[in-house]
Amino acid sequence: MNFTPVQSSVAQLRSLVAPASLPPSSRIAPVEVTVFTVTAQVVEMKLEEDRDIHLVIADPGDATATMITEFPDADQCSGAVASAHAQEMRTARAALVSVFGQPSSSQFTKLTGTATITGVGFFDFLHGQTGVAPNGIELHPVIGFTLLSGGAVAPPPPPTPGASPGTGTGCDPAYPTVCIPPPPPDLDCKDIPFRRFTVLPPDPHRFDADHDGIGCES
Repeated sequence: MNFTPVQSSVAQLRSLVAPASLPPSSRIAPVEVTVFTVTAQVVEMKLEEDRDIHLVIADPGDATATMITEFPDADQCSGAVASAHAQEMRTARAALVSVFGQPSSSQFTKLTGTATITGVGFFDFLHGQTGVAPNGIELHPVIGFTLLSGGAVAPPPPPTPGASPGTGTGCDPAYPTVCIPPPPPDLDCKDIPFRRFTVLPPDPHRFDADHDGIGCES
């Protein structure tokens, strides 16, 4: 693996020819053993079931020319924990979260801004992923993230009527991606239909028992 970054672009990576077959447990040279750096628009992000943060980026000159970048949880993902570059993955993920906040696990959060992103080339199977490039190219894992401009997060859409438990008129700001009324009463995870949602302090219902910013994880 060559960890000296090669300057590229979203357009250039999208133009690469995908391999005829994708082996499940090895990387294909030269693309998948190369680290690329691109400057791109940040489009949207979501926390996936495997705890990767799925960030869609776009070519600065064409917002429809998108591709996926993935930020693993290097504290829990078995493939990342043992990596010699685990700390770079942690730093990149922390930089993303520090700018845009913890991503929702239930829906994509729209983003604005431009960033420089560094990561390892990876061709994924095409299975309807949000933002996927036509050739399946990704930066996975991301080992560097620097915001260049922007940083505003579009507000979440209004809650669906009847989606929250109870009939309260407000949604507690500690749970920005779902609509949960503030206490009283004090609610438990079993009392609500939501799982793996963003939790901000002070977490009045104490949904985030392990204080990792995600509520009702199981």
